[in-house]
Amino acid sequence: MKTVVITGSTRGIGFGMAREFLKRDYRVVISSRGRGQVEEKVKALGAEFSSERIYGLACDVTDSSQVQALWDSAKKRFGTIDIWINNAGITNSMKSLLELDIAEVAPVVSTNITGLIYGSLIALKGMTEQGFGQIYNFYGHGSNDAKVAGLHVYGTTKRAVRYFTEALINDAEGTPVQVGALSPGIVVTDFLINDMRKMLPEQLETVTALYNCLADTVETVTPFLVESILSNDKNGTEISWLTEEKATERMNSDEYCSRDLFSKYGL
Repeated sequence: MKTVVITGSTRGIGFGMAREFLKRDYRVVISSRGRGQVEEKVKALGAEFSSERIYGLACDVTDSSQVQALWDSAKKRFGTIDIWINNAGITNSMKSLLELDIAEVAPVVSTNITGLIYGSLIALKGMTEQGFGQIYNFYGHGSNDAKVAGLHVYGTTKRAVRYFTEALINDAEGTPVQVGALSPGIVVTDFLINDMRKMLPEQLETVTALYNCLADTVETVTPFLVESILSNDKNGTEISWLTEEKATERMNSDEYCSRDLFSKYGL
């Protein structure tokens, strides 16, 4: 039985992936900043799956000592860690740089870049010592240099994540550790819904039409991500759900563009 650790996994894609790994008989360690959230999700998953295969620990990824404690606790509980997924991340309000509250900048940068680097380095060291393991980092908007008004700070962090991940892949070459990237596309999570609720009416109308064509639910995307991780045995693999070809096909498809993914959220 193998073990996976997922940061930022009490909701959204992280929680969805945790459930998918549990379905496949993995042992899963979940985490987020809030202790109460972690305890709640551990209890919920324990009622659905074997509680012996689930462990949770509160962890602020911007604090290296807490990230190290997450690794140490998971290893103590389950013996080895086969997969470490840096999923924790936050976004800024969808506003122009001129309108953005400067107080939003530091948390986004420290969580998305510093936290991911801490997780990668601690997992890399631990996996090198145990002689095996895989590390996956989440890409996102900005990873491919795309620019969307209102998401420049978030996009900057994700461009940095790509640079760092590519560097980490190079360093891992020839070692017992494999490094990869996950690109989930546009996924309907509470983060996405909250951002949409902050948009002006004319902006929301345009974005909703686009997302109806391109977005998917957590339940659609996470099985693909997990199955792709479990079938990967190479360093440097990028696992992408919404490829450029798939996006083009969807934009030209009445079936996809006529979907309504957001009315149930009051949008």
